[in-house]
Amino acid sequence: MTASKTELAIHPEERNLVDDRMLLASRFAECLRRLSASADRLGMQDLAEALGDVSRCLDRMAYDIAVADCGSLILGRAARLVGIVENVVAAKERLAGLH
Repeated sequence: MTASKTELAIHPEERNLVDDRMLLASRFAECLRRLSASADRLGMQDLAEALGDVSRCLDRMAYDIAVADCGSLILGRAARLVGIVENVVAAKERLAGLH
């Protein structure tokens, strides 16, 4: 990966913040991919497709999210989404296990 002019203009202390945010975005995208696969197995294709779309979007926009002023807000919302979907999928798995 080559450094762009934008990346070179970032101060070293801000670079750590950018790296941390990019790592978080990547982890959230991975969680959403796994949840998408689980939702698909449970017959929730619409949810699975939507989660896949959000996951790919997070991957594509990770750097933009990391350097944006509102990046922490976006990552916070992604974290809440992951938590909510984990609960929905877990509840559906429990119900599927009972039948």
